[in-house]
Amino acid sequence: MDIGIILLFDGRPGNTLAEVPDIARSIEDLGFTHLWLPDHVALFERYAPNYPYSPDRQPPLAPTQGWYDPLTTLAAAACATSRLRLGTNILILPERNPVILAQQITSLDHLCSGRLDLGIGLGWSPEEYAALNIPFARRGARADDYLTAMKRLWQDLPAGHRGEFISFNNVIALPKPLQRPHPPVLIGGNSAAALRRAARYGDGWISWMLPEEELPRAASRLAKECAALGRDAARLRRVHGLCYTTAESLVRYTETAREYGADEIAVLPWVSGRDPRDVIEEIAALAGDQ
Repeated sequence: MDIGIILLFDGRPGNTLAEVPDIARSIEDLGFTHLWLPDHVALFERYAPNYPYSPDRQPPLAPTQGWYDPLTTLAAAACATSRLRLGTNILILPERNPVILAQQITSLDHLCSGRLDLGIGLGWSPEEYAALNIPFARRGARADDYLTAMKRLWQDLPAGHRGEFISFNNVIALPKPLQRPHPPVLIGGNSAAALRRAARYGDGWISWMLPEEELPRAASRLAKECAALGRDAARLRRVHGLCYTTAESLVRYTETAREYGADEIAVLPWVSGRDPRDVIEEIAALAGDQ
C-alpha cells in the first residue's frame, strides 16, 4: 500500500514557498510515494453550509485561511525531487480555463519528468464560484466538457473540440505531455456522481474523509459504474484521502482500504497542537511497519 502526504503551504513561517524544496525532499527521503496539494482560488470568512465532509457542513478552515497556488508549488517541489510523484488533491477544474490549464499541466509534467498526477473535482463553495463569476450550477457538466477538451489538446494535432462550455478548432498545442496520452487523471469526490465520472473519464478515483464502513459500498458502486461502461474497475487507481488522527486508526483504515482495492492512502498531517513535520515522521514509521 502506497502512502502519500497532503500538505497545505500557506505562507506562514516554516510553511513558505521557499521551504517547499526542503520539505519535498524530506518527504521523498522518508519513502512516501506522493506529495499532494489541495486547491482553492478564493477563501472566505464565512460559508453557507455546503461542505459535505463535516456534520455541520462547515469547512474546517480558519477565518483567515489561505494557501499558495498548487501548480506553482508543485513546480518548486518538482525541481527538488527525482522519485516523488506530485499531484493535486484536488484541483477545482470548472474554475479554470481548460486551454490554459492544459498547457500548465503539460509544462509541469515536463518539469517533473513525468511524475505528475492530476486530481480534479468540482469544489463545494458557491462563494468561490461567485468570486470568479462562474455559475455554481451545472459545474459537473462544465467539468466533463473541460476535461474532454483538455484531452483533445493533449492528444491531437491540430486539436479541436466543440462543447457546451468551451469550443475551439485547429489548435496547435505543443509540446505534448511526457506521460502519454496525458498525465493520469483522478476524479475526486465521494458522491455517486463522482464515482460515475471516475468510471467514465478517470484513470483513477480519489475519495476524501470516506468513513471506513463506507469503503465496501463505494468499491461496489465503482465496480458497477465501470462494468456498465465495459471498463475493468481494477485498472483504476484508488486513493483515499484522510486527516491523521491516531496511529491505530490509520493502520485500521489502511487495512480495510487495502481489502477493498485501494492503491494509496493520502494523509493530511493536520493534528492540533503538533508540528506537521513530527506527524509526517510518525506516519513514515507506521508505513515502514506495514
